[in-house]
Amino acid sequence: MVKNNRSELEWAPRVSPAKIRALYLMDARGVQDEDLINEVGMSLYWRCQSILEYTRAHAGFVQCKRCASSGINTLIERKTKKPVELLRCPVCAWQVRWRVYVAEAEKRGGNLHAGNAGAAFEKFGRTYLQCRTAAEKILAIDQLIHEFHWVLVAQDQAPEPHKPVGVNLLQGSTSQIKELLYQLTYAENASPELLANRKWWLAQKPVAKWAESSPYKKQEGV
Repeated sequence: MVKNNRSELEWAPRVSPAKIRALYLMDARGVQDEDLINEVGMSLYWRCQSILEYTRAHAGFVQCKRCASSGINTLIERKTKKPVELLRCPVCAWQVRWRVYVAEAEKRGGNLHAGNAGAAFEKFGRTYLQCRTAAEKILAIDQLIHEFHWVLVAQDQAPEPHKPVGVNLLQGSTSQIKELLYQLTYAENASPELLANRKWWLAQKPVAKWAESSPYKKQEGV
């Protein structure tokens, strides 16, 4: 019988909504909690890395989990699309069947496929570690969690926003995540970039629909 090394199939978990609420509330009060900012930022960073890794696996290249734990990037190419295909690392002999890999990812990580939001996850992965100030980190976090999965409705039209990327990043159901984003607290003295991003987000069609069904009515930019 083939041994599946499933114990090494680890994925960054989705981030707690309570942490997100606390981050925005403190920022609105003019308090910069560096520990909280870094905790949220790095949790989102590692979550994005897990999403991109899992999406690449579906595209045909699976990262060896054992090598990765040692700081080595080894990719195992999938030869077929069969669920029973055995993936075996040529470097360390770590192995797992594709169906087990997928099942463990869905059980431990949930909503790991990037879908139509890959660019947002890639951008955050590139830029967050370059942020130096608290303001830069909060802005990067804000831009990420307010992004959408974009879909092409018609060939001759621009892509339109669909569901929030928060479903991949944050704990909770889609409706709970929508409500969380709608309720986030912003201060009048927040950075112009932060307020501009909020204004852009509120102007998107899906958000207008969420607002109609939300028991919490908020003014634009608040």
